[in-house]
Amino acid sequence: MGKPALYGVPIFGISVGFFLLSVAVLMLSDVGLSEYGALALQVLRISGLVAFASLLLIGIDFAFLSEWGRAKRRILYKPLKNARVGVGLTAYNDEVAIGEAVKDFKKNVPGLTEVVVIDNNCTDRTAEVASRAGARVVREEKQGYGYACMRALKEARGDVIVLCEGDGTFSAADTKKFLAYMENADMVVGTRTVVEVLDPDSQVDWFINWGNKFIARMLQIRYWGKVRLSDVGCTYRAIRKDALERIMPQLNEGGNAFSPHMIGVALENDFRVIEVPVTFRQRIGESKGVGNRKVKGLMVGFKMLWHIFFK
Repeated sequence: MGKPALYGVPIFGISVGFFLLSVAVLMLSDVGLSEYGALALQVLRISGLVAFASLLLIGIDFAFLSEWGRAKRRILYKPLKNARVGVGLTAYNDEVAIGEAVKDFKKNVPGLTEVVVIDNNCTDRTAEVASRAGARVVREEKQGYGYACMRALKEARGDVIVLCEGDGTFSAADTKKFLAYMENADMVVGTRTVVEVLDPDSQVDWFINWGNKFIARMLQIRYWGKVRLSDVGCTYRAIRKDALERIMPQLNEGGNAFSPHMIGVALENDFRVIEVPVTFRQRIGESKGVGNRKVKGLMVGFKMLWHIFFK
C-alpha cells in the first residue's frame, strides 16, 4: 500500500491559517479597524470548529487508509479438497434470469450437490423456470431480502454453502475463488470494488460504491484487527456448514441490511473472514427496487450502520 491520502491534514492547515488571520484582524481592530472585528470573530469561531473537526478526520483517515487498519490474521490460499457444495439463490420475479443463473452454477461449481432457489413470493414464472433448469425450488412466505437469504442458507445442503442472487449479476465461476480459501477461512465474501472485473453497465455506480466502502470501513473499525473489508452489500459469499450452524440461530435481519448483519455476526463469533473480488454484471431484467435509488440507498445505509454499532 502506498502513502495514505490524508484529507484531514490540508483541511487542518487551512483552518489554522484562517484562525490565525482572524486573530490578527481582531488585534488590529483595536487600532482603527473595528469594522472588521465582528466578521473576524465569526471566522475565528468557524475556523476553530473546522480545525477541531479536521483533527477527527485525520484520525479517521489513518483508520481507513493506513496500514494500521490491516487485519492481524493471515488466511492463506489452501483449497478445500473434496468439498460438497450447496448453492442457494434468492429470487424475486426473476423469470428472465433465473434459468441461466441455475445452469451457470450447475455447470461451473465443483463438487455441487444441488442448487436451491428461494421463491420470495414471486408473481411471475420464476419458480417454474428455475425448476425446469434443474433447481429445487422453495417458497419463502416472509417477504424480504434477509428472509430469503436466511432460507437459502437453511435449505442448501453441503460442506460449504454458497449464497447468491438469482438475477444473473454474478458469475458461478467465482465460486472457485471462494473454495480456494475455505480450508483456512470460515467465510469468504465477494467484493465488487475491483473496477477491472465490473461491467460498466452494472448497478454499482459511484454512490453505491463509495457508500458500501464507507460502511465496510465502519464494520472494520467495529471489529478492529479481525478483517479488511471494502464491500458489505455483496450477497455473493460462501460459508462452511459447521460455521453456519453456529451462527444460524443468531441471524435475525429480514431486510436489506442482512449482508453486513451476517458478516458482523460471523466476526462476533471470531470467525475467519476474507474478501475476494468477484465479477459483477448488468442485471438481466428490471431492478426490483422502488422509488429513488439514492434515497433508498441512504435509508439502507443508515440501517446497516445501526446494525454495526447498536445491535
